[in-house]
Amino acid sequence: MKAEPTIELAPGFKISRVITGLWQVADLERDGNHIDQEAAAQAMKQYFDAGLTTFDMADHYGSAEDIAGLFDNKYAKGKSQLFTKWVPTPGQVTKEQVREAVQRALKRLQNRTN
Repeated sequence: MKAEPTIELAPGFKISRVITGLWQVADLERDGNHIDQEAAAQAMKQYFDAGLTTFDMADHYGSAEDIAGLFDNKYAKGKSQLFTKWVPTPGQVTKEQVREAVQRALKRLQNRTN
């Protein structure tokens, strides 16, 4: 029996059974190095075309959110699933800090939800 390439997490919300992570971006950008965001976004298309349409990143993965936003808008045309995380510094966090973090992520992901 062949496994389905996606799984439905909620009615009408399907993701890839395999999630591709972008944590390597942070390692590649250490010491002031920069990644060609266009080339990186274009490279993501190979995963997407193979059926791996779900990507994971975080605010501290360098420019991963920017690359994923560019990829989704230019190559996936809004058909990928992008998951990101905010990792605040330990301690008390205000509602305003949370709001700012969410707004920053939306901007980097090219505001896909609006």
